[in-house]
Amino acid sequence: MKRTLACLGAFAAITVGMFVTGPSAQAASGCTDTTKYYDTAGYYTDLPTAGLRGTYSCTLRRGVKNDAVYELQVTLNECYGQNTGGFDGDFGPSTETALRNVQRSLGLSADGVYGPNTRDGLKWAWRSMAGNHRCLKLSQAPGPLSTR
Repeated sequence: MKRTLACLGAFAAITVGMFVTGPSAQAASGCTDTTKYYDTAGYYTDLPTAGLRGTYSCTLRRGVKNDAVYELQVTLNECYGQNTGGFDGDFGPSTETALRNVQRSLGLSADGVYGPNTRDGLKWAWRSMAGNHRCLKLSQAPGPLSTR
């Protein structure tokens, strides 16, 4: 009986470990770069990614300073009119407050952390080579999206 319980306990621990280190672990990695995505209408947007042309299931939070934060600041300002304290690529208190405000307005958890749910809920700032501008969710952009 003890051996059976020990085996079941070990199996449970391994199973839980598989879920904890699965997709959630990928989402927990920090956004370190941006990747330019193009739609079929000739517009492009720069999304925070983990590495150049890396996964865009990554996170940004207070204290991070990089181009991924800059692109988030542009979107928060241009598409939602939120003051992020400038376009400096520094995820400080103003950017966190702006993100919380937008998350709240979208019905998302207003935790001030950028992650996959926030990415999918946001309307991103899109530009064309002709200088046109629009704000669309990734799911609303004429697809398929490509990185060329």
